[in-house]
Amino acid sequence: MSAHSDDPARPDPADDLLILVPREARPTADAIAQIARDAPWLDLAGPELGGTAGGAIALQRAGLGFDLAGLAPGVPLPVPHPLSARELPEDFAPASIAAVSLRLGPHIEAGRGNLAILREWFALAAALADALGAAGIVWTPAGLALGPALLARNLQAWTARGELPVTLLASFHPTLDGAVQSSGLAFFTGQEFRIEPQLVGGTQQVDTLARLLFRHLVYAGPQSETGHLSTPDGHPLRIEAAADGRTIRVWPG
Repeated sequence: MSAHSDDPARPDPADDLLILVPREARPTADAIAQIARDAPWLDLAGPELGGTAGGAIALQRAGLGFDLAGLAPGVPLPVPHPLSARELPEDFAPASIAAVSLRLGPHIEAGRGNLAILREWFALAAALADALGAAGIVWTPAGLALGPALLARNLQAWTARGELPVTLLASFHPTLDGAVQSSGLAFFTGQEFRIEPQLVGGTQQVDTLARLLFRHLVYAGPQSETGHLSTPDGHPLRIEAAADGRTIRVWPG
């Protein structure tokens, strides 16, 4: 249930963005409020929120409301496994970490795929991670654990150039039949894509193609009809939704 309401019709809040903190130093709501008093990256912290087993506090940044849940002294939130790790600290030890969840507040939950909201969400997570000495963050829609330095570089580039940071939002995995499957696109469109084996070349080539497709499909939205796209070197692609509607298959020409 949402920390803001006992309405049974309201779905449980999604733990999409987790901050990996030392298990023995999991913050309390009071500690977060203390951090917020001197933090230029937060407008407001509080009140503490009821209705959640781990404890929570409301936060506000750039006029947007967030909830930080899983705080001490309550039960810590589980860390999903397996994860694809990207630039985590060398001393990262899963057994010694716990997760707190930075959730979208109820009034912006409906806009969770909005890129302006997403950027503020990640920026707040990065600032909190730094203040809490966190090992990194987890973006659960793509199964990614991201180290602080990687997060900072990509957020800086996102702000400077406005380019969607695929590194933070998506992962791409080979399948047993030689295709490449995305993870993370469904957060935006409800669909993932599959690059068919006929298009899978070298590692760098398929990664470039996967990133191109991810950016294109985030902006294009859900696909229900056959479409066409070209690779950067001019090769035509055919994009079509699978029968189940949840996967977009990408073929040559």
